[in-house]
Amino acid sequence: MLNNTGKRLAFAFLVLTFIFWLISMVSPGWLLLQHIKYNMFYMERCTNDKCENKEYSDFFQKTPGFKITVTFQIKCLVALILCAISGILVVIPTKRSTTQYFIAVIIIPVAATLQCDLILTTALLNIIHGPFVKFPYSILLSGLGTLLSIVAWVICVIVYNNERNRESENRRHRMNHTEPLPLAELAF
Repeated sequence: MLNNTGKRLAFAFLVLTFIFWLISMVSPGWLLLQHIKYNMFYMERCTNDKCENKEYSDFFQKTPGFKITVTFQIKCLVALILCAISGILVVIPTKRSTTQYFIAVIIIPVAATLQCDLILTTALLNIIHGPFVKFPYSILLSGLGTLLSIVAWVICVIVYNNERNRESENRRHRMNHTEPLPLAELAF
């Protein structure tokens, strides 16, 4: 019963993590300057009450800024994919559930670390640009998703330990019932 509840909770937190990370990835709120809003895939320039979206490749044209945005995009996508894989591992039942949870326990912190790196880097960029920056709400959404991923990780660790203990008890139980009877008991 506890394992089923733990599995549901872990899946729910991983789904919420995925949603928060996806929203933060596509919303233009990582770096908000006076007339420019940065997203992971495009930037929005607003002038004279008219806003237009531009891709980074159009704006930076093979400069170091373009390379930085590509690494941001890769980190975001990898974190999202790892979160989705963790959710799939948690939800699909197999005979070797301990292996599934062990893999989830390993890849959830990797995804959270990638998101933390993005959060810290963009927060530093916001600090550098000083008073011209508005509230970077995508960083907040990504941070909430990262906190939810940590909760999901803790739940997965608990479920993994419970599953491992249950499997070892089942093994002991099977071994106790398959041991041969002593010769004295066979005579009767």
